[in-house]
Amino acid sequence: MGTVLIVDDNDDLRFSLSSVVRRERYGVEAAATGREALEIVHSSVIDLVFLDIGLPDTDGISLIPEIKAVFPDIGVVMLTGINDAKTAVESLKAGALDYIVKPFDLIEFRTVLHRLMQSRLMEKQALLKNQHSSSESLICACEPMRLVKAAIMAAAEVDSPVLITGETGTGKEIVAQAIHRGRSLQSGVFVKVDCGTLSANLIESELFGYDQGAFTDARSNKKGLVEVASGGTLFLDEIGNLPIALQPKLLRLIEESTFRRVGGLKEIKVHLRIIAATNSDLEEEIRRGRFREDLFYRLNVIPVAMPALRDRKDDILLLADYFLHRLNSEMKKNIRGFTNGAHDALRAYNWPGNIRELRNLLEREVIFSQSDWLSLAGLTRQVKESADRTSVPPLTLAEAEQQHIRRVLNRCGNNKSEAARVLGISRTTLRNKLSRTPNKKSGLF
Repeated sequence: MGTVLIVDDNDDLRFSLSSVVRRERYGVEAAATGREALEIVHSSVIDLVFLDIGLPDTDGISLIPEIKAVFPDIGVVMLTGINDAKTAVESLKAGALDYIVKPFDLIEFRTVLHRLMQSRLMEKQALLKNQHSSSESLICACEPMRLVKAAIMAAAEVDSPVLITGETGTGKEIVAQAIHRGRSLQSGVFVKVDCGTLSANLIESELFGYDQGAFTDARSNKKGLVEVASGGTLFLDEIGNLPIALQPKLLRLIEESTFRRVGGLKEIKVHLRIIAATNSDLEEEIRRGRFREDLFYRLNVIPVAMPALRDRKDDILLLADYFLHRLNSEMKKNIRGFTNGAHDALRAYNWPGNIRELRNLLEREVIFSQSDWLSLAGLTRQVKESADRTSVPPLTLAEAEQQHIRRVLNRCGNNKSEAARVLGISRTTLRNKLSRTPNKKSGLF
């Protein structure tokens, strides 16, 4: 398992190295330019890059930071025809793991490939063993999740209340656990209360406990979850469902760190941090009189907004790869990865159920898969049917040709000579085609 990216403008070398990678049973992607390489890195999960130092559109060394901005732990090996110490040092300083001097034989390449890929896969296996089972939500290549991670680090070192908002399935509880575990000192216990499943009659006694005689069945004192969480974290999930009559008692707990059990007269002092989460609009609930404004402001000291998965395009393939490795381990399977069509479908789908839906889909696919590669046929079909329902009228031949030329030009960094070579036409022909506007009525230039 694992995927290698070969970046070199020499067609023969790129083909030969790709063939070696396939024979070693790894996935392979190939690019002739820096721009193509970055497009692949943004749309695929890559473990190791063999990167030519002299590319048509950029210097290979300057491309390393751009690649690592997407995958910070990706391995990069430079391919260079310059055998001098300065080049080696520059490559290593930029973040390369190694470099190979051209010309080299395929045995040398295979040795480096095998060594680094085995190391990379061992790191992944160790990560799966050591990470908490919910660590997937903290995978972040997109800017919104980088902001979430920064908020987690800031919140972890203080006791101020935290309010996590976001759609169902975005990983709000996982973030709460990450904040709890992030304390440099002893974190105590993590106690979850689901305000959406407890009835209004039960939630007060579950939270605050009760004294003997508080009601008919109260034959002895009982600690509530607030006392159990003392010294640690109380996580109030779906806080928007907390009964309005109980909200003043929670507000007092936050402000004074004291409470009374149901039927009790004694003030009980606790020390805990409160994290609340909701998928509802609390400000709208305030306008409707169903949530106290003062409680909202006390909870919202450190706000954390969880983005929907559809807004985390750069993370979807990373999450899918993470889940696949985990499921392979749990189910003793050896599925190597996803087909190109599956990658496209994963990124194109809207994910109304967010991370939870992605995980459940992949679990089902892994259980029933009889292939080395997941095609996600059902998801691919669903994405295509959705696109067909919202499709625009078809392009004319001339319009399609113009779009194709523009895409090739974009990939070539607007280098017309390179684009003409890729398209198999002369530079003059390319210039003529670009200067014409398609005639929509005739379909001709």
